[in-house]
Amino acid sequence: MRRRIVLAGFGNVGREFARLLLENRSELTREFGLDASIVAILTARHGSVENRAGIDVRKALRLADAGVSLESCGRGIRERSPEFIRRARADVVIEVTPLRIAPRQVAYDHVLAALRTGKHVITANKGPVVYHYRQLRELARKNHVGFRYEGTVMDGAPVFNLFQEALRGARVESFEGILNSTTNLVLSEIEAGHTYADGVEAARRIGFLETDPSMDLDGWDATVKACLLATVLMAGRLRPERVPRQGVSSLAPEAARDALAAGKRLKQVARGWRDGRAVKASVSIEAIGPDHPLFSVNGTSSSLLVRTNMLKEFQIIERDPGLRQTAFAVYADLIAIHEGRLSP
Repeated sequence: MRRRIVLAGFGNVGREFARLLLENRSELTREFGLDASIVAILTARHGSVENRAGIDVRKALRLADAGVSLESCGRGIRERSPEFIRRARADVVIEVTPLRIAPRQVAYDHVLAALRTGKHVITANKGPVVYHYRQLRELARKNHVGFRYEGTVMDGAPVFNLFQEALRGARVESFEGILNSTTNLVLSEIEAGHTYADGVEAARRIGFLETDPSMDLDGWDATVKACLLATVLMAGRLRPERVPRQGVSSLAPEAARDALAAGKRLKQVARGWRDGRAVKASVSIEAIGPDHPLFSVNGTSSSLLVRTNMLKEFQIIERDPGLRQTAFAVYADLIAIHEGRLSP
């Protein structure tokens, strides 16, 4: 079956997803009966194009990597991207534009336009989910289309699939985790004797730094992820702007070395917990000792420690993920929708 895809966003994750499609085209057809074709790419920097027969993805990747316009790949799109999504002859919209901290954002407009016109949605953008999860979930159910978002928290690690499918019936009581790879890498670099600026540059080189670096460095990314987990897994109603937040940019230069001298390590810990009938969250830089389950999570690795009423405590660890792992989450969500698993 052919699945026509509109790809909204063609940055690091969008391009890596396109490469996955190219590399695995034969396997997708042979193993899953899926012919995935990108028929439109929407970008803010490289122009937006459509080709109903399918965009030459190799050419689009070459052009985007060179920093030039994509418009030779098809017909240029002049209308606003949500308007194009509404009229597009497509089956799936994949939303991988940059994160914004605001209830009203173009990523939300993209998702809304797709769901309202009967198109499946896959997003690695946390913004629409954290602000509008209940509305978008209900709209997807009403229109019998998929709405999946596995790539929003821990790259390719199955967080939402695990709890909403494999562990149905377990009540999440609390969680704590290292959820921002850039901050964890910066802290690891400082521990190794490098400067804060060296750590930021290391994250930039491997493509982990958000388009707006303050999303990572000021703690917004981890805070949005904490709110997203609390909203989806604990039925919370949290706004990132109202959650206590500490980023690595506010850290005193000597803090990491002082923690090491005390036998501890600095980590940015995102937490969510139940407080009576309310659900709360926080993000802070903390000195943790070797007896803590997050102590050994270094570099770009991430981890989530969860406590439930059924399974006392367990931990998910993703060792040194790259862009491919986030792209894989989108890829796996596409297969799930193709197989009829419309939401986690």
